[in-house]
Amino acid sequence: MQLSDEKKIRVMYRVEPGCLGPDGVDHIEDFCRFANKHIKSPYYAQLLFLPRYDKQKGERQYSVKNRNLSQVQAKAYLNHFEIDIEDFEEQLDELLSKSIDLYFKR
Repeated sequence: MQLSDEKKIRVMYRVEPGCLGPDGVDHIEDFCRFANKHIKSPYYAQLLFLPRYDKQKGERQYSVKNRNLSQVQAKAYLNHFEIDIEDFEEQLDELLSKSIDLYFKR
């Protein structure tokens, strides 16, 4: 199945510098560029990894056509593709964890 970009759910994932270790703040910008290049988005989504400097902003933000979605709306959107949002987020966290390992091994 091929979706046009405007129909894909966009997932802005704000990465905590601390998940890169005690000097994570020194690596977070470079890591996000690395993650954006190496983590492939599924056919129904666009993934974007950004540093999370502002704790007021959520870790994940879902949107479609530049309109932010609530968690309930994001869940309904993913259900359309028979994707469970909890499983999706768990897989995303695992991908991020593996990418952190790859980032530091390069």
